[in-house]
Amino acid sequence: MMSKRQDAISQHNDTKSLYYKQILNSAFGGEGQNNAKFDKISFNNARQASLKQLKQDHKATRKLSDYIYNSDGEVIEEAQYMVSESPRQFKCNKPLQEAVFTLDNSKFWYLNFVYNFLYKCIDVDRVHFCNMDTDSMYLAIAGSQIEGYKQGLKYVIKDQLFYDLHYKELLPWDNCTVAEEKKLMGITTESQGENIACLAPKCYSLYNGNEQNDDIVSLVNRMKGVSEKKANLTTNDYIKCLNDGYNINVTTNNIQMKMGIMSMISMEKSALTGIYNKMVVLSNGCCAPFIYGINADHYLIE
Repeated sequence: MMSKRQDAISQHNDTKSLYYKQILNSAFGGEGQNNAKFDKISFNNARQASLKQLKQDHKATRKLSDYIYNSDGEVIEEAQYMVSESPRQFKCNKPLQEAVFTLDNSKFWYLNFVYNFLYKCIDVDRVHFCNMDTDSMYLAIAGSQIEGYKQGLKYVIKDQLFYDLHYKELLPWDNCTVAEEKKLMGITTESQGENIACLAPKCYSLYNGNEQNDDIVSLVNRMKGVSEKKANLTTNDYIKCLNDGYNINVTTNNIQMKMGIMSMISMEKSALTGIYNKMVVLSNGCCAPFIYGINADHYLIE
């Protein structure tokens, strides 16, 4: 599938390239994290629900509606219950080991790039890790003040011999092919800019210019779960949230199916907020993983 996407990029076929990208991105979640395979949910009347509650597979039951009677006291619609079961057997198109390995292996190669390449040949005193995610990182590089912002790691290399020996294993180079740029377990540059405001993983704004001179040019605005175009988020919103704790709520529209009726649900949610509940946030802004029995007070900050 990856080779097909590389061919589509080489042919400048954006539609086919995006199609294969969506397949690759959804493969892990669809095969390894699809709850429909591990949690069977059904809608039943009272008799059916009571029978399923006697099974060992039963997990939970929730009442959705009451009996509906007509003027003569006759039942015209039975009460509905949602029953959750944990099946003993289920079918997967791919082994679970493959999905779990994909996630763990990506973390291994991520750390391999940081510790066995960046730390060995790059002056990390001039490189700041702004934000990190499972398969991406946002770096602020203090390179040349004369050359533009698209200089990459050129001016922060401390071991040129090691860099020249190994960079083609991980990074693209000038005039390389699409297959060489998009190689498996490799790193490629998605976007570059003069400044970045990072609030959380998959939540950042990349821009050029200076907010003090009011000449900001937004390059990329990202917020997971929110459409940037519909929310009309700007770089100033990210900066206000970062500096002043400014919260921005947006309205999203979702389609939901319940009792055979499809409805459009409008929901207000926080697009930008100073609250981050995925990790333990320390007083200096660093994040630490959740560990049972350990909170932010247990960490020592130098």
